[in-house]
Amino acid sequence: MSDPFVVVQEDVVSAFEQARSLLASWRALGGKRRSPQEENEFQYVTDELYSTLTSIGSDLNDLQETIDVARVAPAEYGLTSAQITERQAFVASKHKAVEDMRRTLTKPDSGRRGGNSSGNGGGGSSSGRNAGPASAGRSNAEFDGHQSQHQILIDQQDQQFDSMLDTVRNLHGIASTMNTELDTQAIMLGEVDTLMDRTQARLSSARKKVDKFLRDKSNRSIYVAVVLFAVILVLLMLIIFT
Repeated sequence: MSDPFVVVQEDVVSAFEQARSLLASWRALGGKRRSPQEENEFQYVTDELYSTLTSIGSDLNDLQETIDVARVAPAEYGLTSAQITERQAFVASKHKAVEDMRRTLTKPDSGRRGGNSSGNGGGGSSSGRNAGPASAGRSNAEFDGHQSQHQILIDQQDQQFDSMLDTVRNLHGIASTMNTELDTQAIMLGEVDTLMDRTQARLSSARKKVDKFLRDKSNRSIYVAVVLFAVILVLLMLIIFT
C-alpha cells in the first residue's frame, strides 16, 4: 500500500512546477506594456497562480497534520525520527516558497509597467522599511480579495454545471420516451408486414386457382356455354321489349 504522504507530496511537487511556470509567465507579462488581450491573459495567469498557491497551501496543511500525528509514535506508522524530520523540512520549505510567491504577487507596482522600484540612497530604504506593515496589510487584503473572486467563480461554475446536469437529465428522459415510441412503432410495422405477407400469399393462391380454372378444358366449355346463354338471354329480352 502506498504511503499517503508520498502521494500528496508528489502532487505538491507537481503543483509547484505549475506555479513556477505560471509565475514566469506572470513576470513576463507584468514586465512590459500590455495590449488589452495581454491584459486579459495577465489577469487569467494571476488568478490561476493564486488558485494554485491556495491549493498547495491546503495540501501542505494536510501534510503537516499527518506529520504531527506520526511524530507522537513514528514506529506505529513505520517511520523513523529522521524521516519525520525530513518530511517536516519538506513542508517547511514549501510553505516558505508559497509565501515568497505570494509576496512577489502582492509587491507594490508588481505587474505594472513603468513602476519605480528603486529609491535615492538611504531614503528609499527607509521608506521601504516604513511601508513594511502597510505593504503586508495590502498583500493580505489583495490575497483575500483574489481568494474571494476565485470562490465566486467556482460557485458560478458549480451553478452552470448543475444547470447542465438538469438539461442532460431532461434530454435523457426525452430520449427514453422517443426510444419507447420507436419500439412500439417497430412492433406495429412488424405486424403490418405480417398481414401484408399473408394477403400476398392469399392473392397468389387465388391467382393460381383462376389460372388453373381457365386452363381446364371442361371449365372452358362451361365458360363458353355461360356466355352463349347470356347472349341468348339478351336477345330474348330485346325481342320481348321491342
